[in-house]
Amino acid sequence: MNTSDVVTLDERATPRAMLRGFSPAAPESAVSPYSALIDAKLEGDREIQRLRARVRDLAMQLSRADERARRSLADDLHDETGAILTVASLAIGRAEFSLPADAPAACAEALRQARECLADVAETSHRLVEGLHAPALDSGLNAALEHFVASFAARSGIRVDLSCSVENALDGLSREMALALLRVTQEALGNVARHAHATHATVNITADAHALTLVIDDDGIGMTPAARRKSGRFGLAGMRARCEAFGGTLRVASSRSGGTSVRARLPWNAASRPALRAVNG
Repeated sequence: MNTSDVVTLDERATPRAMLRGFSPAAPESAVSPYSALIDAKLEGDREIQRLRARVRDLAMQLSRADERARRSLADDLHDETGAILTVASLAIGRAEFSLPADAPAACAEALRQARECLADVAETSHRLVEGLHAPALDSGLNAALEHFVASFAARSGIRVDLSCSVENALDGLSREMALALLRVTQEALGNVARHAHATHATVNITADAHALTLVIDDDGIGMTPAARRKSGRFGLAGMRARCEAFGGTLRVASSRSGGTSVRARLPWNAASRPALRAVNG
C-alpha cells in the first residue's frame, strides 16, 4: 500500500465550540448575530430598569404634589371659609338680638335653623381641613391608624376592625412611606363609606421577608371591573401612585366577604433600616 494513500485520523476531542458551529479562529461575522442578541437583551433590561425608576420617580412627584394641593386647600378652607362662616354667624346673632319682641315666631325659628345649618357647615369644614392636612405621625403609624379608624367608624356608622401583626416595624418606617399607607387607608375607607353600602370593614397589616402588605376588606356590594375602569376614579389612581412611588403595587378585587378588597403591597427595600430590623427580628 502506498503510504500516501493512508489517511491519518486525529482522535483528539473536537472542541465543543466547533461542534456548535464556532471556532476560536472563526471570523467576527460568525458570532456577531448572537453577540448582538445578547447586547440587545442587556440593553433592553437596562432600559426597563430605567423606565421603572422613572415611573417610581413620577409617582413620588405625584404623591408630593397631591400633599401640597391638600395642604393648600386645607389652608383656604380654614382661612377663607372659616372667616366667612364666622361673619355669617355674627350676622345671624345681630339679627336675633335686633328681632322685635312682637316679631312672628317663624322669623325666630328661621334664624335658629340658619344658625344650626352654619354650625353644621363649620363642623364639616373643620373635618375636611383635618382630613386634608397631613396627619400627625409623631406617635407612629399604628397610633395614627387607630385614631383615624375610630373617627371614621364614629362618623360613618360602619364598624371597622384594625389588625396589625408588625406594630414595631411600623414605628420604624419613613414618614413618607407611613403617610402613603395612611392615605391609602383613608381613601379606601372613604370609598367604602361613599359607594359600598357596607356595615363592616377590616384593615389588616402583615409583613413577610420581602414586603409590607395592607389589606382593606368590606362586606358591601362590591365593585365591578367596569366600575374600576370608569374614568374619573382619581381615588384609585392616587392610591396606586402612592404605592408605585415605593416600587409597590395596588390590587382591587372581590372580597371573600362579598364586598371589595383593596390590597397594597410595599417592598421592604423602600423602608428605613429600623423597620427592616424590626420585621426581621
